Amino acid sequence: MTTVAQIRRRRAAPAGSVTALPHKRFALILPLLLVFALRSADAQEAVCKEIVAGALLDLSERCADLDRNSLCYGHSQVDASFAGDSTSADFDTPGARASLAQLTRLQTSALDVERGHWGLAIMNLQANLPQSRPGSGVIMLLAGDATLDHEVDLSEIDEIREPLSTVALESTTRFSQAAKIAEELGQLQKDEIALVDARTSAGEWLRLVNAGAISWVERDHLAPLQGMASLPVVDAADPFALQALSFSSAREITDCDAAQPMLAIQTPDRSGVNLTVNDVDIHLQSLVSFQQVHRNALSMTVHRGAATTAFGNTVLAGNTVVGILASTGSGKTAILDWSGALPVSDAELARGQRLQEALNGLARANGWAEHATEMSVGDLIHVVAGGDTLFALARRYDVSVADIVAVNDGLSPSRLSVGTELLIPNPGSGFGGLGSAKPEEPSAPIAAAPKTAPPDCSGLRLTSPLETAPGGISPYYWDGIAAATGYQVKVYDHGTGSLVGSFQTSADQTSISFSAGQLGVGGALQWEVIALAEGRPICSTGESAPLPHR
Repeated sequence: MTTVAQIRRRRAAPAGSVTALPHKRFALILPLLLVFALRSADAQEAVCKEIVAGALLDLSERCADLDRNSLCYGHSQVDASFAGDSTSADFDTPGARASLAQLTRLQTSALDVERGHWGLAIMNLQANLPQSRPGSGVIMLLAGDATLDHEVDLSEIDEIREPLSTVALESTTRFSQAAKIAEELGQLQKDEIALVDARTSAGEWLRLVNAGAISWVERDHLAPLQGMASLPVVDAADPFALQALSFSSAREITDCDAAQPMLAIQTPDRSGVNLTVNDVDIHLQSLVSFQQVHRNALSMTVHRGAATTAFGNTVLAGNTVVGILASTGSGKTAILDWSGALPVSDAELARGQRLQEALNGLARANGWAEHATEMSVGDLIHVVAGGDTLFALARRYDVSVADIVAVNDGLSPSRLSVGTELLIPNPGSGFGGLGSAKPEEPSAPIAAAPKTAPPDCSGLRLTSPLETAPGGISPYYWDGIAAATGYQVKVYDHGTGSLVGSFQTSADQTSISFSAGQLGVGGALQWEVIALAEGRPICSTGESAPLPHR
């Protein structure tokens, strides 16, 4: 029996169209159509992943020996714009190179399944770090229907050249910054070869890059060379290629997760780099990727390490934050604020693994350190820097000291070696907790060990300054405690979250003098005092409020 609804559908059907099927036949065909659609979608996803994997492999092979401050076209469908009369490379030839010196804009193309193309380009930046230091180049990878605009005044970029070779006239101290109040990094011995590649504006300090380690020495302690006066001046604020950039991508997102347009950035592990992305300063010590998830929103995913924004939020590995975008009035967008951190999705985790595998291809050819491609949402790797302690790291990542010790075999809690990669398990699980490490059960009853009373930390506190950082070299005071045999003072740049100074004093010295300007602090600093007992941290004042300085 034909229903009224069926009659209405037949009358409404245009000439030549297929009329509605009887209910029973339709019920049999619908599952078949759904299965066909799912199989078709799976097939397209497989083809997409194959194209993306091939493009990344092609990039890692063709661009493995990429020089600093250079661009390599890892795959076809790339357009670039250069200032002045700069000559562009052959955009139709994968593996072609071009200098970043005059680059103004770079565009890559969306996935083309029929032609098997996915726009891809990689850049190797100098970032005002010494050329002799392995891994100091900052890598940027642009992919998919994306655009990168260079926002640095090209005339202000000072290229870092090969270092000069001289010798030490006498034994002298190597400092972490160009100031005698900075952290001491050891000695440069008399007659030892000294490789220098930069100077301070006054020329009184030279940057030493021996064996890939960055330090500063006084110029008068080195044999003079005529070329020292022409060394580039290096300061934390000096611009470098692509230090400031804007990223944007197509609003129509492809159905294939692997081929989403993105910008990926890998920075040095130990020092990190300050970049300005869409008008916001970000300190990156990590592998991160950016995606425009909405016309008014840009996501930042931290795959390894950590990232700190000028808004004060630090994003750890395994998390994503979303920045709200607003038009600047010049056709570009700026980030107004960031959301809270969210755990990475399966697609974001897979993206990080693909990126790290591709960048490891470059690392092998350039002699850089490789990183594991199997990433965990809950864990991260921290590369030990000068002045790091287990206490400070546990506090920074909000995890117990016991947990860090438990997952790092052979770790000596009292001594951390600079450059060691520490696994930080489950950041945010709780600094004050007991941790997951449990003592082994004794095979036989033993006498209880005498309990040691915990130190009285109530008197340890910062006293001055607490509101603003004074100009020039000035004293910083704190109240000590009886249990301390010494103190460690740490100074942080509030804008980047990076450690810029670390000092140690004896138990009877409860003040230290330094200059925020000489330490390279931006607009504000934070400082903390850690009480030590025989070199072991026992108490901390915690970081001060941000202290603006003149």
